[in-house]
Amino acid sequence: MNNYFIRLLKEILAYKRNSTIIISAILASSVIAMIGPYIIGIATDSIIALKFKILIILAVLYLGIYIINYIAENRRTKYMMNTSQAVIKGLRDRAFRNLQYVPLKYYAGKNAGQIISRITNDAETLSDFLTFQLPQVVAGIAGIIASIFIMIYLDPLLTVYAVIIIPMLLATVFLMNKRIKFNYMNVRRRIAELTGNVGESINGVKAIKSSGTEDVFNDNFETVNSNNYEANIRAVRLTSLFSSIVQIIEGLGIMIVLYEGGAEVFGRVISIGILVSFIVYVQSFFNPIVQLSQFYNSYQSSSIAIERIYRIIDEENDYTTNGSNIPAFTDKLKFNNVTFSYGKERIIDNLSMVIEKGKRIAIIGKTGAGKTTISNLILNFYKPDTGTITMDGVDINNFNTMEYRKLFGVILQDPFLFDGTILENIRFADYSIPEEEIKEKISSLGLDSIIGPLGLYANVGERGSNLSEGQRQAVSILRAAVNNPQIIIMDEATSQLDMKNESIIQSAIFKFMEGKTIIIIAHHLQTIIHSDYIYYIDRGKTLEEGEPDMLMGEGTRFYDLYIKNKLLI
Repeated sequence: MNNYFIRLLKEILAYKRNSTIIISAILASSVIAMIGPYIIGIATDSIIALKFKILIILAVLYLGIYIINYIAENRRTKYMMNTSQAVIKGLRDRAFRNLQYVPLKYYAGKNAGQIISRITNDAETLSDFLTFQLPQVVAGIAGIIASIFIMIYLDPLLTVYAVIIIPMLLATVFLMNKRIKFNYMNVRRRIAELTGNVGESINGVKAIKSSGTEDVFNDNFETVNSNNYEANIRAVRLTSLFSSIVQIIEGLGIMIVLYEGGAEVFGRVISIGILVSFIVYVQSFFNPIVQLSQFYNSYQSSSIAIERIYRIIDEENDYTTNGSNIPAFTDKLKFNNVTFSYGKERIIDNLSMVIEKGKRIAIIGKTGAGKTTISNLILNFYKPDTGTITMDGVDINNFNTMEYRKLFGVILQDPFLFDGTILENIRFADYSIPEEEIKEKISSLGLDSIIGPLGLYANVGERGSNLSEGQRQAVSILRAAVNNPQIIIMDEATSQLDMKNESIIQSAIFKFMEGKTIIIIAHHLQTIIHSDYIYYIDRGKTLEEGEPDMLMGEGTRFYDLYIKNKLLI
């Protein structure tokens, strides 16, 4: 039993009242059920002795036992279902909550479908295991123990013959343990890949259709689906083999009991009724063991699911919750010899940079130069490997992370919109913002021609699929504007817009920028030229910096960029 499973059991036992009822019901039903074979044995002897009145009493008693057993099992199922669902809900809530706070690097290289599978499919697997399989096996083990005690009472020697095959069964379980676990781990992995493949195909349906690559994606899916099929077949075959071996061992045990028990009947050591009771006990004794073998397979699959869910819950987040609040940005945001790497690849190399309050700072450079990484470091999405980032002389890691990020408004090249109305997307960070205030902001930024025809209650669709590029960008600007940030980060905010919408969006951005500190990541000359200061970045280093006029001399990288832009205009 691994540590994650023990941890899960502790969460179940935290529901003390429910746990007490469940355990009591399991013990009661197990003990009561084991009285049944004993009654059958007495009834057999009564039939042989022609004691009809005793037989009637025993029949009524037998019925009463099963009614009581039904009530106990019903209580067990009810309270176990309530408890397991409460535990699963708590695990899902905690896993999802922690996913909101883990560093961005956690998502690097991970497929969204695989993460979704952990919270949905793995949690569902765990729910079935807790609700049905775990209670059954606990009841089965309790039944085995009760059976052994009664068997010892009836015939100690015959009991020894009955349990002699248990070491053989345990050896089988031990030897097949690693193979079973490996196969079920592979099944979970393939299911996650399948989920990820389907999700990616649905999210990218426009790109797939526009590029005519439907057949390619169909082939990819068939490959992933075939891998899933083969993994399941291997797991099922191994499960079938394991169950068959257990059933053979069970048959061997019954054969031994029949042979030895029959000899004792012939020698008048025990009655036929006791032998009948004993055979029924042996059958009930081995049936839970067969369930235990099936449970073992389910346990392997569920233990993987448990581990994967707890790994999300335990993933360390990078939020500072007990740091000081920063009421306002008053002076400078500084990079002090900052170095940062993704894995072994260095992205930012000993970078120093100063962003003064109220200034417009442009960060330019080739694709992959590290510009977007700089904005991620500013927002404290990543921690520098070396060096510090300070605001007003204080390391940003010392601030309350959520309060610090509220100082910023971010406008991206491809803004993410949630499925819902335009109004919900604009004020998703603060639903208390009045609708009238948002309408005033639309008017003051000159975005009426883009947002007005749609209305605030138009549904944007998944990821904003119902809107044009310009409309999505307008919603993104309004989302940032209504929160009145002190610092604005624009990452290629207008690079994908058509000429008509670009002029409107550019005008809105310039109005929004008034009186604020601006960090611009862009290639467009119209955006860069109005900056107060420019940093030219390449491979995470500052190659040039200065005011636009200073960098306009021939031979500078900024001059080359300016000429290229003039040629394009």
